[in-house]
Amino acid sequence: MISKNTRTSFFRVTAPILFGCFVSLVIFASCSTDRKAGDLLIPQDIGTLVVDGLLVVGEPFPEIFLTRTLSPIAPFNLEAVLVRDAQVFRIQGGFQRIEYEERPFWYQPNPTDRTELVQENTTYRLTVHTARDEELTAVTTTPPRFAVRDWVILNDEGTAVDSELATFEDTSSSPDSVYWENTLVYSRGLLEAQFDRPDVPAFQVGIESLDLESDFVIDPDFFDEEDFEDLERIGSSPPLVTSDGHLRLPWFAIYFAGRYKVKVFAMDDNWYDLARSLPDFGGGPGFGGQAGDSFERPIFRVEGGIGLFGSASVDSVGFFVLPE
Repeated sequence: MISKNTRTSFFRVTAPILFGCFVSLVIFASCSTDRKAGDLLIPQDIGTLVVDGLLVVGEPFPEIFLTRTLSPIAPFNLEAVLVRDAQVFRIQGGFQRIEYEERPFWYQPNPTDRTELVQENTTYRLTVHTARDEELTAVTTTPPRFAVRDWVILNDEGTAVDSELATFEDTSSSPDSVYWENTLVYSRGLLEAQFDRPDVPAFQVGIESLDLESDFVIDPDFFDEEDFEDLERIGSSPPLVTSDGHLRLPWFAIYFAGRYKVKVFAMDDNWYDLARSLPDFGGGPGFGGQAGDSFERPIFRVEGGIGLFGSASVDSVGFFVLPE
């Protein structure tokens, strides 16, 4: 199978969503250990087209990945998974058509389009025509630009601001210095993002531990060695619907010392529906909750296939965590 390490497109341009679950659609399986493979798809869905493309406002247009679902009892065959010789187009402004070029494992914008950035409040339509005469289409309207007004540390009761964090914009001459300026002691105070809420259905918080050799800041009495080995350095929240423009990062989403990057995403309808309906796609380690527990099947806003062609806008902050 295409591994989680090979397929890092989501975190490169967006958030640390646990992409291994989404890739599992390719092999006709569910991420949830409590569900059977057939809970997501049915036998006649083997060979279904799967699309992966997430546009981020202000970022270059990403590659589009096209694959097919396989039976879980069939040996993995890369050539059977990949979709070759397809015509892939992005239509924007109702008339401008941008063609994508085929590469060994994905389709990428043509050279004249690679310097273009995803625009806010804009509708983009993806169309795919395969060599088997199949057609896949999907449409996303991008959210407005999103910016966190204040990243703050509240007191332990959450009633007052103890301090404000520096941002990447504040340290633009030396962006990495933001991690040292924002030095936090594990579990002291509450980290909160405060912003003017844009008109989007929900938000998702992604977190990544950047120092891969850093030590743990937790040591629960009930943990054994295997529990520590299972802890991830990348995680994401379930979709969060906040009405007041305040989002908090729980300390129990942090396991390690060192540098962290946190991103808050304003989600479009397509990403929101998939994240809340596909088990483990929304809601990674430390955040709790399964966004998809009440859904029998994922919500794919794709015609002629499954997967995601969606969009988001994002803001981020960095900090350094010290043990207690």
